[in-house]
Amino acid sequence: MGVYCSSSFASLSLLAQQELSKWQQDRERWETTLPVMSWMSQFLTLTPTAEDQAHFASTDGRHLYFSPTLSATLTDEERVFLQAHLIWHCVAGHLAAPLVASPKRWHLACDHEINSLLLELGLSLPSKALIFPICIGLKAIQVYEWLSAHPRLDDEGSMDIHPAALWTHDLACLPDLSLIALWRRRAHVAVRESPALPARVADFCATR
Repeated sequence: MGVYCSSSFASLSLLAQQELSKWQQDRERWETTLPVMSWMSQFLTLTPTAEDQAHFASTDGRHLYFSPTLSATLTDEERVFLQAHLIWHCVAGHLAAPLVASPKRWHLACDHEINSLLLELGLSLPSKALIFPICIGLKAIQVYEWLSAHPRLDDEGSMDIHPAALWTHDLACLPDLSLIALWRRRAHVAVRESPALPARVADFCATR
């Protein structure tokens, strides 16, 4: 599978240890700054990938995979955003993808959907983050349809690998559809237990 054993910190390379500590510290800061993110993050095991693998970050709904060499190139803002972004792929039910004509367009639509929610939560979006201001408030499928008229779609990119595409990147994991229902229940719990959630975020979670 090409990942390190997450249960043994000592078995990681020095770079992997350093980068893993950064991701863990970001979670600890959420305990006071954004408790809902701290709570959701506990359900994904931070898992550095082997350093000879391609540079990427993604999630299968149980693990949050990241390349230590990629992580080392990120600013603090980019790293915090990327972790939040991957968590919300799970919350939004993006662990599997519908049969669509353009998987890339679907990924972009999903990225926009959750990035607009991260903005509502008060997270900063780095310059690399995808957002289509005219589509704020639209569901992923609506954004997907809107993107069909995008004149320069190839110029748009993502900071991660869509969870449903993990199997194409040397990680032997197909989507576990039972996790979609589990994350839906977690979204509902978040609404009940986090009364300070912005209205649009709360509505999104409640209707998952």
